[in-house]
Amino acid sequence: MPLLININNMKLAFYYHIPVYITDNGDLLLPGYLGVFVDALAKEVDQLTLVMHTTTDKINADYALESKNVKLVNLGAKTPAWHRMLFHKKILRDKLREIEPSDILLVRSPSPLAPYFYKYLDNIKLNFLIVGDYKSGAAQMKVNNIRDRFIQVFLHYNNYLFKKQIRKTDIFVNSPELAERYKRTAKSIGLIKTTTLSEKDFFKRKDTCTGDVIRLLYTGRMDPAKGLSELLEAFAILKHEIPNIFLHYAGWEDNQEKPVETNLKKRAKELNIEESVTFHGRKNVGEELNAMYQMADIYIIPSYYEGFPRTIWEAMANSLPVIATKVGSIPYYLKNREHALLIDPKNIDQIVDAVKEIIQSQKLRSKMIASGHRLAKENTLEKQSKILVDLLSQLY
Repeated sequence: MPLLININNMKLAFYYHIPVYITDNGDLLLPGYLGVFVDALAKEVDQLTLVMHTTTDKINADYALESKNVKLVNLGAKTPAWHRMLFHKKILRDKLREIEPSDILLVRSPSPLAPYFYKYLDNIKLNFLIVGDYKSGAAQMKVNNIRDRFIQVFLHYNNYLFKKQIRKTDIFVNSPELAERYKRTAKSIGLIKTTTLSEKDFFKRKDTCTGDVIRLLYTGRMDPAKGLSELLEAFAILKHEIPNIFLHYAGWEDNQEKPVETNLKKRAKELNIEESVTFHGRKNVGEELNAMYQMADIYIIPSYYEGFPRTIWEAMANSLPVIATKVGSIPYYLKNREHALLIDPKNIDQIVDAVKEIIQSQKLRSKMIASGHRLAKENTLEKQSKILVDLLSQLY
């Protein structure tokens, strides 16, 4: 019989490779999408110990943790992925002794260090929260030089090591697609929906596309694999047919020189649509990001591959009709023409046709807005964090 941990007394440790910023007065800052998850998790346990790297760069750390039952085990500055893999013993061995009062260590994956935690844990249970996999990323990479090839080999190797490790563990995944992928590998699998939505984030409206202008919106990481170039090319076609349409990108790049945004701006100028395309940069999770959704008429995420993007829940919570590609777990969770219009990746014509159909069909818009809003209500941080901690407690 497994030992059942009392949820109210659970001491949980959590690792992810996104670094934390420590202010002069000791406050812990994280990117908003991760910070709200950590706070929601902390509310469900007695003690939450973050096992994390640190950064001196505050630019992406826009959310201050509110929970008072959170402490930090500092792994030091985040180093390159190859360094963390080679020197995992130096990074983890002594530091993991500091989390020994914890019942469970939950490691969000994929992550370069994920395959190595088991080596340094004695009395603490290890679980993984898997939100994607490096193998899919490697398959989609364009290999243009030796460096790209090295990264691709690294991703495959790390994925190989990780799959060996999860044979010994109970895991949680954020999509049915990942559950299917790992069902013959993991000891057991629990399904959790990752989200940034709080119950206070919902905005109700019956319709969009009724004003003087039509605003298309993309939010998320500025990454070519999100289909951002295809979205721009489709928008150029739409602009010639629908003069009052505008495109908005709200997101961040890991590279502070912003090469993706720079290339998109260059192409927008070549297409003579630069005055109709706006780049808003990073928006904080919560009120600031919600304002972007609430000013928009249609949300589009034409990714090449995905797990399930949290931004879809955010758009639906703010009563936006959604266009998304049929990749990853999107078609598992969303029914075409009920919750969203689902299209093929890398297909400019289908983006154009989907936008036109939403603009032209008030009946379809209203149906998707209402259905999406109801579906998002089932996927709040409060509900999903409680489910996760409850499932963790039942394993032991």
